Amino acid sequence: MTELGQRLKDARNDKGLSLEEIQSITKIQKRYLHAIEEGNYELLPGNFYTRAFIKNYAEAVGLHGDELLEEYASEIPKANADVPESLPPRKMRRPSTPSKSSSVSSKWSSVFPSVLVVLLIVGVAALIWYVVQSGDQKTNQNATTNQAEEQVTSDENSGSAPDSDEVSNEGDASKEATTSEEEAKSKEDEKAEEEKAAEEEKEPEEEEAPKMEIKKVKSDTDNSTFEITNADKFEVKLEASGSSWVGLTGASDKKYVYESLAKGKNVTQDLSKESSATLRLGSSPSIEVFVNGEKIDIPKEPVVQNVTFTFKKAE
Repeated sequence: MTELGQRLKDARNDKGLSLEEIQSITKIQKRYLHAIEEGNYELLPGNFYTRAFIKNYAEAVGLHGDELLEEYASEIPKANADVPESLPPRKMRRPSTPSKSSSVSSKWSSVFPSVLVVLLIVGVAALIWYVVQSGDQKTNQNATTNQAEEQVTSDENSGSAPDSDEVSNEGDASKEATTSEEEAKSKEDEKAEEEKAAEEEKEPEEEEAPKMEIKKVKSDTDNSTFEITNADKFEVKLEASGSSWVGLTGASDKKYVYESLAKGKNVTQDLSKESSATLRLGSSPSIEVFVNGEKIDIPKEPVVQNVTFTFKKAE
């Protein structure tokens, strides 16, 4: 085993990661990772990929890949001069061919102004027609209303005035009807008020819903436990201020997050269906943790951190 391989292996063990977990993070086959640790570079698919694999492995375990390549330059095979550092985008490598869609787009762009002018003319004509029709309808309606008012006035003037006795009898009947209606309405109002008062007495006083509480149950160098109560949901948000490996699993061992977060990347996961969850951080100083929008205070020691959450949903 070479000095570089031993250093990578020690860093991996310090993080508590297996070769399978490094393979999942870096997408590099396990046999290549093992060859790097043992210094068997001839088993890798070429000098260029050897350097790239070493750099990715180093960053996955919290080391600086570029600095490591420079420090062990004499031990690591040099990249072939004819292999480019990065391949050009696939679109740049394809020969440009005339596109049928671009031809159709060109034809449409030449026709579009004419179509737009025609639509504008049709729209203006429709607006003028609507205004004229609305004006005619309003004029006809006013004329009909005036004729009806004149007819009613003529009928009222042509009729004979009622006798004084009839007017008196009608007035008395109207007063009696008004009095009866007022009494009935007063009784209905009293009954409605009584029913409302009875309903208010029956309704129990609404109890104030308890507020969400996140309580730290346990905390030491590399293990912490938090209890979440009186919450309608269980949502975990991770904000990366630096590079770190992150693993988030539920009570049923379902893996929700299992990757290396780069600086500036955020991840939000809804765990409302889980009664508990476990968060594993490769570099806790690089990750900020929020539960239901509230920041969680976890140890910032440069070791692998295990954070356990228990969730009790509000009743």
